[in-house]
Amino acid sequence: MRRLPALVLVLVAILAASAFAQEQEGGEPRTLRVTTTVAPPFVIEGADGELSGIDVELWERVAERMGVQTQWDVKGGVPDALDAVRAGDADAALAALTISREREATLDFSHAYYNTGLGIAVAKGRSGGLGLISLVSGLFSLAFLQAVGALSLVLLISGLLMWMFERKSNAEQFKAGVRGLGDGFWWSAVTMTTVGYGDKAPVTLGGRLVALVWMFTSIIIIAAFTGSIASAITVGALDGKVRGPEDLPGVRVAAPAGTTAVDYLVGNGVRPTEVESVDEALQLLEVGEVDAVVHDAPVLQSLIRQRPDLSVLEATFAPQSYGIALQQGSEMREAVNRAVLAETGSSDWKDLLERYLGP
Repeated sequence: MRRLPALVLVLVAILAASAFAQEQEGGEPRTLRVTTTVAPPFVIEGADGELSGIDVELWERVAERMGVQTQWDVKGGVPDALDAVRAGDADAALAALTISREREATLDFSHAYYNTGLGIAVAKGRSGGLGLISLVSGLFSLAFLQAVGALSLVLLISGLLMWMFERKSNAEQFKAGVRGLGDGFWWSAVTMTTVGYGDKAPVTLGGRLVALVWMFTSIIIIAAFTGSIASAITVGALDGKVRGPEDLPGVRVAAPAGTTAVDYLVGNGVRPTEVESVDEALQLLEVGEVDAVVHDAPVLQSLIRQRPDLSVLEATFAPQSYGIALQQGSEMREAVNRAVLAETGSSDWKDLLERYLGP
């Protein structure tokens, strides 16, 4: 009984396809003009011009259910592919096309068949440098302030112990009250740093024992805190400039023109370098002309497999849903929708995605 909904979808798709096919004249299968652009792993163009990929195989299955043939037309980018549909030069377009409000104003879309989000490609190991700005920002980082606070607390405790032993027998150097606590803190600091001005020294047995323990302990503490402070100052500079979408407004970003990535960036105060293709954007990233490339996450992940110096940040953002673009008011929208639902509801769809995207 659980398989009944899937069987119903398949039956409805077949009936819709039959109705669509019956509208064609002369009994010959209708040939649909489908435009696309290279967007691995959804659309892959081989050296011989043969097309493959998730979108290509999806459309071939949809066309088979609808009883139509396909005439493919590969364009140079997403804007060209969509413009062909708008102008009536193509019946449909698919190439990891995000369904958006702006596109829906001039096109119709099928039901979504894949959900993803935008991703960020960066260069591995590229440092922001240890410039003045990086060092100053490190001095005001939370990690640095925590290290200084912990060190100050240890110094205060040591100075307090010294003052408790010395305040009566050595009142000239360790005065009473709050001033005496300051004297103890000062002695603790100069002893730890081995400066040893000699202006304050314990005279009691208890004070000298505290001093002896503190001198040996200081060797360990100063080494640990020096490492913590140095790490706090430099970690931000040594990390990549971009660790998430919140860092994009402060760096150089590239994105393919006419894509939803550009819409997202402009809407969030980023002025990207717009290029014709994702490949061109990644080339700019490789040579250091930009700090990040923003595009659909699965496309970026597929393309950087041949670029070992680049990586894609793990988190995605700005959710995207892919659909098939059709002419506004297209007569075949219903048939396409039912075929897409029947296909994505089948077990073969999961196998197709795993074959191109991995488990």
